[in-house]
Amino acid sequence: MDHRGTHVPDHCCLAVPEHTRTDPLETRMGLKLRSCAIAVAALVLAAASAPAPAAASSDRLPDLAMYKLMDFQIEKTPDHRRLLRYTTIIVNIGTGNFQAEGSRASSADPEMSVVQRVFDDAGGSRLRRTAARMYWSGDGHTHWHLRDLETSLLQRIRRDGDRTAVGEAGDRVRPRASAKHGFCFFDNIKFNLLLVGAPLDAFYPGCGTDSTVLAQSMGLSIGWGDAYWYDLVDQWVDITGVEDGRYRLTTWADAKNWFLESDDSNNFTWTELRLHGNRPPAVIAEGPFAPLPEA
Repeated sequence: MDHRGTHVPDHCCLAVPEHTRTDPLETRMGLKLRSCAIAVAALVLAAASAPAPAAASSDRLPDLAMYKLMDFQIEKTPDHRRLLRYTTIIVNIGTGNFQAEGSRASSADPEMSVVQRVFDDAGGSRLRRTAARMYWSGDGHTHWHLRDLETSLLQRIRRDGDRTAVGEAGDRVRPRASAKHGFCFFDNIKFNLLLVGAPLDAFYPGCGTDSTVLAQSMGLSIGWGDAYWYDLVDQWVDITGVEDGRYRLTTWADAKNWFLESDDSNNFTWTELRLHGNRPPAVIAEGPFAPLPEA
């Protein structure tokens, strides 16, 4: 109790008014204030010596891009269709791996929902929901696929002076889409191993060959690419009935922006072609594409 009858707990540091007379109670309060000053000083020293809070981690994002289109050929099928075949290569030139993870509740479910694992510079990762889907086989290949990771479109080109019109409304030649929808992507092309974090050996070896699993992952390492060669199943655009002329074939990676990347502006490439009967298409011009590293 102080001299006015107020209790002062021993664990508190309260400001005590000065007294005009010296008595045992006043001496006790002086000792209490000195004890509080020592306690405050100890707290200040402890705070100064405590380690600084860890800096927030930052995402290391993938960057999907397309290498230039190539290996253009015309296939004439036994049922009299004409197919434009070509090779595409999707690459990851970002600072983090591209990893998609599918899951389903039961093996009776034909498809898996997909999340993206986003890595950070502290060695951790987080999961991000997407609208992408994985499914089994469908093209005669017994493995898992991610639907429409790539898409291609062939459009007619018309010249009007210096202006190029690609697939304008009213054009009687309708755009033709690629037949392939399922993509089993993994490290199979060493594209640019000079990028920071690029592994010398493939980290993602495949896309799963067990149709009964409830979870499946696939991915693309920094500096690696995934090729879809011209002779693969469905790696074509049906050009049956398409007249001769100039056309632009455009291919996109992640056209629907399902996945988080560091740059969405470089997800496509295009090539202008001259089609003439069943002759190999002539390359007239090429659009932007991911460059190979300088020698």
